[in-house]
Amino acid sequence: MRVFLSLQKVLFCAVFLTLASSAKVYAADLPEPYQLVQQTTEQVLAIIRDGKGYYDKDPAKFNRQVETVLDKVVDFDSFARGVMGPYAGQQRYQALKTEQEKAAFRTRIQQFSDQFKQGLIETYAKGLLKFDGQKIETLPPRKGDDVASGNVAVLQNIYGAADKPYVIQYTMKRNREGVWKLQNVIIEGINLGQTYRSQFAAAADQYRGDLDKVIANWHVEPQIANDAKTGATK
Repeated sequence: MRVFLSLQKVLFCAVFLTLASSAKVYAADLPEPYQLVQQTTEQVLAIIRDGKGYYDKDPAKFNRQVETVLDKVVDFDSFARGVMGPYAGQQRYQALKTEQEKAAFRTRIQQFSDQFKQGLIETYAKGLLKFDGQKIETLPPRKGDDVASGNVAVLQNIYGAADKPYVIQYTMKRNREGVWKLQNVIIEGINLGQTYRSQFAAAADQYRGDLDKVIANWHVEPQIANDAKTGATK
């Protein structure tokens, strides 16, 4: 695996479906999830261009603009529950005996989801303004992709200084309302959701299962850069 000297720049691109200076736009007859990735890319690009002029004075405005776009595309709740793993699982919920315990369980999940979302946006939004790649292209469906299944992987190539592009894979899933949402990202084989899940599990061990402490001390500090340098995957 290639060493990512500026991996975090690629990471926020993956999380936010963003773009550098140009994008390859495909025909409008592409299946919906592929169109959604491309359209979101273009929307975030417009925010980046505008944000370069005011970010230093009003970063909160930039964050809000990014959040507005991403809320329509990213299923932050499902993403966060996946990160919590068994700590947010149905089996754990059903084992609770009182309604008070179940209510606390639901509240805890929502608290983490909110914190996870804000952490991603606040940590990586600033990085969006620094990405200097040359081009990103959303690839058309591959042979065997089944959009009708409601679950597809949309690929993008991010071109920069390296000879080969970084390959980003977005897990897109259609929800109960029939709306396509992003639920996970894989960067050059490194699964972002699994990486955060390992981080959450390690924190749960550190705080001896006290999830309130895990949530209170949560930071978006993935160890992806170290994983990439060693060739490790989750």
